[in-house]
Amino acid sequence: MEELKKELEKLSKAYVDTPENEEKILIPFVKRLLELPMKERRKLLPVIRDLQWIKSKFAGFSSETTCSAARAHFLSAVQFVCANKREMDMAYHVKFDMLCKLLPLYYPTWLTDFINDDKTWFNFDLNYEQLMQLMDMGYLKEIAPSRIAHVLPWITRIRNKEPKGNDTFNSELLLKRDITLKEHIWTIFEYESSIGYQDDCAKEAYKKGVTARDESISAALYRFSLDGHLDRERLLKATLATFHRSFKKDMAGWFAGFFETLQPTTGELLSLQEEMMQIFTSSYTKPVNVMLQQLKNIASEEGFRYQEFIERATTLFFSSPKNSLLTIYALFEKIVAQHPEMKEPCCIILCQLFLKKDESLQKKAANFISKYGDASSSNLQETLQSYQPEMFQSVYVILSSFKPQPAEEAHEPDASVGETVRICREDNPIPFPANKEDFLFQLSRLFDMEESWEIETTIAAIIAFHPQLDKEDLNRMEPVFQRAATIVANGWEPYEDLLATFLLEYQRLWAQKDTSNTGILRNMFTRLEERLKGVDENRGAYDERSFKRLADWKPGYSNATCFTPIKQLWLNVIRKIKGGNAFPLLSTPTHTPAYVQATELIRRLAVYQKAGTKPCPWDFQLAIARCAMEDKEEAIATARQLLQDEYLHLSLFLLDENTLTEPPYNHPTAWVAAGLVKAPETEFEAFKSFACNTLPHNYLAGDYEWKEVKPKEKSYETDRRLLQLEFYKWHTYAECNSHQLWQEHLIINSKYNMDDSRYMEPLLCCFPNRPEPLIAQIITCYMTFGTPQEDSKRTLACTLRMLLSFHCPLKEMSLLLLSGSLLFVDKTVRSYAAELWIEGVSTGRINNHQVGEILARLIQMELAPLKRFTTQVYESMYKRSTFHNQQLEALLTEFIGGLPDKPVTGLKQLLELYLELLTINHSKVTDEQLLQRLQEWGTNSNLKKVTTSLNNL
Repeated sequence: MEELKKELEKLSKAYVDTPENEEKILIPFVKRLLELPMKERRKLLPVIRDLQWIKSKFAGFSSETTCSAARAHFLSAVQFVCANKREMDMAYHVKFDMLCKLLPLYYPTWLTDFINDDKTWFNFDLNYEQLMQLMDMGYLKEIAPSRIAHVLPWITRIRNKEPKGNDTFNSELLLKRDITLKEHIWTIFEYESSIGYQDDCAKEAYKKGVTARDESISAALYRFSLDGHLDRERLLKATLATFHRSFKKDMAGWFAGFFETLQPTTGELLSLQEEMMQIFTSSYTKPVNVMLQQLKNIASEEGFRYQEFIERATTLFFSSPKNSLLTIYALFEKIVAQHPEMKEPCCIILCQLFLKKDESLQKKAANFISKYGDASSSNLQETLQSYQPEMFQSVYVILSSFKPQPAEEAHEPDASVGETVRICREDNPIPFPANKEDFLFQLSRLFDMEESWEIETTIAAIIAFHPQLDKEDLNRMEPVFQRAATIVANGWEPYEDLLATFLLEYQRLWAQKDTSNTGILRNMFTRLEERLKGVDENRGAYDERSFKRLADWKPGYSNATCFTPIKQLWLNVIRKIKGGNAFPLLSTPTHTPAYVQATELIRRLAVYQKAGTKPCPWDFQLAIARCAMEDKEEAIATARQLLQDEYLHLSLFLLDENTLTEPPYNHPTAWVAAGLVKAPETEFEAFKSFACNTLPHNYLAGDYEWKEVKPKEKSYETDRRLLQLEFYKWHTYAECNSHQLWQEHLIINSKYNMDDSRYMEPLLCCFPNRPEPLIAQIITCYMTFGTPQEDSKRTLACTLRMLLSFHCPLKEMSLLLLSGSLLFVDKTVRSYAAELWIEGVSTGRINNHQVGEILARLIQMELAPLKRFTTQVYESMYKRSTFHNQQLEALLTEFIGGLPDKPVTGLKQLLELYLELLTINHSKVTDEQLLQRLQEWGTNSNLKKVTTSLNNL
């Protein structure tokens, strides 16, 4: 066997893919292998796996690239006769001609199941005709409908053998086999496929003149529905049925366009009204838009089911875009023209448009009501009255005959405005397990916990309850230990992997006591290590991981260190348990989301002082960073009663504004942490000589300067970052950094350790009083304008949600995040930002004028369209309360005054909003700079009307 392995390596590396070599070298070698039993042939699989990759090493790094096409061709044929279904990962390289030569020699029992598995990435590269030929030859028992749908869209493509040549298309190939149009074509209406992409390719070929006519499948099916090859009624109904199959957005969009391509007649549309109206429940807008347009074509016909349409269209007002609402409006116009008795029902339903923060839509509704409504109708009057607070000022003029008066703002004063919100309240304490049973249940949920504080409380509870556990309890904990082992072997998320490694490290403490004959725990570790070694051998250098001890753990694919302090904290937990030290962690939060009550921190610190033991520096820093800065007098009194010497001085420095630093400084990292919480802008003289204080103070405080983004260098450049921190230069500081402060590990962080909200929350929970350093990292890595990745959207949403739950003042980095998020492409992110602004101005956490300045700078950078901000204000920030309207006016005054001299796109809508706001607030423009700007913009014909109205207030 060893000689055979060497021969395989030699032949595959030297193989040149020609028909002659295939017949003289490859096929004879396969025949020789088939003389051996399968058990012997399988021994070649590890060799094949290694030969698939070409490994290289340079400058201390290793890399892998795929082998040549000729070698892959040779190895895939050998693998075909050696592997089972699960191991056949080179099938893509087995071409149809080779497969036809191999099958008479060896027919694997798994072939049909393997080919029909449309979920795998490693299937044979076979097209529809080749699969049908395998059926004809008897090698395939059946072809799954999902597999047919996967390959059928490409049936019309004829590949160009020239590398740079254009593929051509021939829709007549659909007629080659009767079964294609009789049965197989309907699979694309039932299963996901690439039909949309194929159609685009065929249409592009027609535009380029490669084909004489449109050979796309959509055009072909339309022709076939007219000449009798396809049942046209079935085709129309099958198309409408696709919108109920949970297809992805692009597929649903293609079928919506295909329905238009079929050009249904008036009679066909009238017969399909029920199916078309059912599509109003679709989550995608294009199918709904198409159905509305088609129904519009028959709205004047006698058979149109107008009453049913009005009833079903009611649900569309809440979620449909503006173009759909305008189509509904046009339909209502046609309905009332044909059926006068429907005037009032249509008027009442159209009142829902007054909920839209779009003046043109509201005017449409008002004009409709003014034209068709009955001013004496009490029902209509009551309906209008209920929507009155949402109406624009211009709408009142149109509806003057209905006597609506501009609604006086009747908002009750917001009791929460200006009030200091308590951090530690009766409704947010974090429960600690009351007994051993509660602890064991909580531990069993460790990897399913949603909140960061749940995980931290569970880890702290391990210290408290470990002395009470016995062997029976250990057996109950085994499932969570096994789950941790699975995560270490298969998981990829750094935080979850770190948590699992910690739990297995705790399990080792039990394994050392496992004196039973079976040695269950020791066997588990042995199996885990063997499994991981197998992973390394099978997957190669990029997955070279082994089961490391917690002290050796580091995140994969990166040398970033943002998890190092957490690892050090949990190592301290292991040392506590191993040494029988049951002292509590200082940093375990007492109130959600991550605060430690000041008096409780003092009491915990007193336990260490009484025992003459120093707390872990990482634990001490984190506890101070989380200290709830309220009830300071009570905490100071408790400190004077329970603490002495340095612990007392440090606590007074943290809690009392007038207390200065006082030596000794035996806990320098804790002093620095206290300074960053107490007065982050202040660089204390006493701390400058500390060994841990090696970085510029603004980096520790997160007080970064941000410059305007560079202009676009290329026209197609879309993704532009809001903040560019120069991380790479900090690599030179890596050796001289003290690596003793949490903030140091954030500064040299990498995006690849923060690309999921799963562990963004635990990181943010380390800094509830001063999140600025981490916020700067998040802006740099995730605040991209253009087409951000999904992980960027999730991370920004998580960050804004956490800032909402914190109680700290928002400084420049947080305000930059807030302002950028109000202009961000993702609606969820913008909504969170709007809620943060509403909460922040109510509690005095936000400098409103600074937000306006930052927004103006961002618009000047041309990072995002102004319309995003205006739309979000209408939807979430406008008319929340009298106070918020006043604050919004101040924000817009600063914002508009800082906009460029040349009017930007969307300025008219923003000025109309500003005018509406000033009218409601009974205010007028008084800012001299803004008045001058309005006068300049008044020369623009598009802005003249609104600027004149603003000046005349």
